[in-house]
Amino acid sequence: MSQLNDIFDRLFASKIPTEVILESQQFSVFENLAKSHDIEQVRPPIEELRSLFGKENSIFSRSIGTHPDFLDTSILPHHQYVCSLFLDISGSTKLGLKFPLSKVRLYKNAILSTAIELFQAFDGHIHRLQGDAVFAYFGHKEMKKSDAIINALNAASLMQSYNKHTLSKFFEENKLPPLRIRIGIDIGDDSEVLWSEYGIGNVTEVTSTSIHTDLAAKLQSQSPRNRIMIGENVYNYLDLSDKFFDVKTHTENGDTVEDKYVLKDTNLYAYYQMRVFNWEKYLDSFSSLPKSKSEGRIYSSPTDFELICSVKKEEDEPFKKYCQNSYSLEKGMHLRFELLNYASMPIGNIKWKVINYGTEAEQSESGLEYFMEQSEGEYVCEQSTAYTGLHFMECYIYNHGGNLIAKDKFGIFINDEIRDFRRLGVPESG
Repeated sequence: MSQLNDIFDRLFASKIPTEVILESQQFSVFENLAKSHDIEQVRPPIEELRSLFGKENSIFSRSIGTHPDFLDTSILPHHQYVCSLFLDISGSTKLGLKFPLSKVRLYKNAILSTAIELFQAFDGHIHRLQGDAVFAYFGHKEMKKSDAIINALNAASLMQSYNKHTLSKFFEENKLPPLRIRIGIDIGDDSEVLWSEYGIGNVTEVTSTSIHTDLAAKLQSQSPRNRIMIGENVYNYLDLSDKFFDVKTHTENGDTVEDKYVLKDTNLYAYYQMRVFNWEKYLDSFSSLPKSKSEGRIYSSPTDFELICSVKKEEDEPFKKYCQNSYSLEKGMHLRFELLNYASMPIGNIKWKVINYGTEAEQSESGLEYFMEQSEGEYVCEQSTAYTGLHFMECYIYNHGGNLIAKDKFGIFINDEIRDFRRLGVPESG
């Protein structure tokens, strides 16, 4: 993931004045980046990041406070879904033991402002900053609910990766313990989220009233350090495979006990589950992101070859490039997977394998995994979208001796936007 880490390093370095980096012994890993601050870059790091995830439109929001859908308060109160994300950063307090306040403020702002940029890059809206915490909304009236969740997961995953690969270097060089970042994400359907104005006179705030907004903060507090905790609606609406999440556990009297519920009220008969999202495994599944070579294979994507996907809705339409896991596709769309830029590889044979996940696929297919026999030996494989969930096309590359020399997979989200949400709130009367 060197390309992604390079983007993170440049994002962080761009927020620290060049003279501060060059005068400090604590910035050796960013020194070369600092020297290039004054060189005009063809593409800013955040634009490179958006390009990796297929973001072609302009950023949805560059403001803080009132969600752009509700700047006209005359429509309030109003019911509209939203995916809420709450991020809390622990550990930055000790910066005050190492640096004067002016630099503490500089470094803390560099961390928070990068989090803001990452969330905005995935069309999130920053609602509020609370000390070392960020509260953001994902989703708006023109966005599909599944896409709001996907954007939140992608943004949160990159924030955790940024902390692990870039911020950790800064804190290690300063002999400080690493930051602990916890993130909680949940979504409520239209009937479960009420947008309205709170306050009096000129002291007001437009915000969401929803148990699922509240649960995002509670999920954050339940998250293990440097992890992402997601609510039941998040993984159920995407029909996400348990390959990408785990049940939280703790030790009690020497036994391992599962913590499945973020809400468990027996008096009100209210139960709502949570899972720890495995953001590292999720990012490692991206064909477009560099990864380490494994299992003795000497070629890997996207350094030695590329696996791409194109989609179209109608037969007579041209194919359009689809960036992996960037948004959800409708059912019945045509897919075209291609192997490209493989000139340095001694390819003898190619095999394509479908990997389906989710309840719909389980109920409809005799087998969730199968090779596309008609596409063996071809550099192109065509398929179609059929079931809600996160599914993969795997590509196996063999040399002329029949030995496997490379393997990669390309993930696509499919969602028809009709899955039920878990409803916890009391329905409006009348």
